[in-house]
Amino acid sequence: MAGMDTSRLLIGDLARKAGVSASALRYYEAAGLLPAETRTESGYRVYGRQAALRLAFIQRAKAVGFKLSEIKRLVEVPRANREDELALFNRVLDSKIGEVRARIDQLRETERELRRLESALSTQPPAARCHLGDCACWLPA
Repeated sequence: MAGMDTSRLLIGDLARKAGVSASALRYYEAAGLLPAETRTESGYRVYGRQAALRLAFIQRAKAVGFKLSEIKRLVEVPRANREDELALFNRVLDSKIGEVRARIDQLRETERELRRLESALSTQPPAARCHLGDCACWLPA
């Protein structure tokens, strides 16, 4: 969204320039992630620079693995001095890193289990009478 004129954008314009759908913007607004903007006399949403900056934050946070509920908690943090905000965000990042490491450990365990199944099936394939999906012998314990 760098270089985008965000002084006054209708919802479709902001959505197109940001690469999201207008319905996503409406959802973000309804969920409290994107501040409600002004409306034209005919009821069209008009977004300014602050909304474009917030949308960029939301998109980047999603890209690095934050859930919308987590992003909402971040954007709702009251303004504070920069050091306090940085300290808070570093705590959030540490927590997120811990979650990612735990998921990686779970995925590694799942991979080990799948490799074990692969090995078991190569040494003792299911009986000819067993159809895939109908018999537990395809997934030996």
